[in-house]
Amino acid sequence: MGSPKTNRYLFYAAGELLLVIVGILIALQINNWNEERIEQKEIREYALSLSAAIERDMEMLLPVEMQIRASIRQAEELASYIRDRTVEEMGNADLFFLSTHIGYRPYGWNRAALEQLKTAGGLRRMQNKHLAERISDYDALTRHLDQDYREDEESARAILDLINKLVDLNYDPDGLEEILTWDDGFTAAYIEERLTRFRETGLYKRLSEMKKPLLSQDLAEFRRLANLNREFAGSAEARPDIELPRLRQFAAEIQALIDEEYH
Repeated sequence: MGSPKTNRYLFYAAGELLLVIVGILIALQINNWNEERIEQKEIREYALSLSAAIERDMEMLLPVEMQIRASIRQAEELASYIRDRTVEEMGNADLFFLSTHIGYRPYGWNRAALEQLKTAGGLRRMQNKHLAERISDYDALTRHLDQDYREDEESARAILDLINKLVDLNYDPDGLEEILTWDDGFTAAYIEERLTRFRETGLYKRLSEMKKPLLSQDLAEFRRLANLNREFAGSAEARPDIELPRLRQFAAEIQALIDEEYH
């Protein structure tokens, strides 16, 4: 056993060492707090950018959805037109019109902010885990929709390839802008009116008067065209009826959670 003087020295030395250790721990904790604060500030900036990007996604979806609906409705109308008709009862002008808008343009997602958030590990470090999960759901669904688009595009291409073999599309383009170009202002009512009343228009009369014959008299091929259109419409209808509403729900939840968490 040491002397009282030695014991006091050891006691004070131990106390000083303890103070140093406590100081280091406090410094480390402060450093961790600062890093966490910086990280959360960075995540906040990414989250706010993501909210703005989602807003642009929702604006982008409006015209694409109308194209999908127009394409589905036209595919249904084309299949209905062919059903129970003989080749002699079909008109080239009718099939030309009914084949002008099969298919739709690809989605244009604004993914930069989300990719930055993912690359920085922001989803893992988000304090609101429900928000992180919903962002992952949104990302997964947009990629699923891209895959759906590729499948729909393949189906539409098969339809158009067959139409090229059956229907004479070589009309003078003058005056055809009405039916050959997409309009981002399409509405469901406009699409329906155009489909049901086109035969009352002067343009239809002009096309019919040209009396262009069909390129084939093979009824089986026309029946196959009807089947392809029914299959396309049946598959694609999930986009506007199920998938896009779900995506909009995810978007609304994400924006509300971001607004609650970071504003």
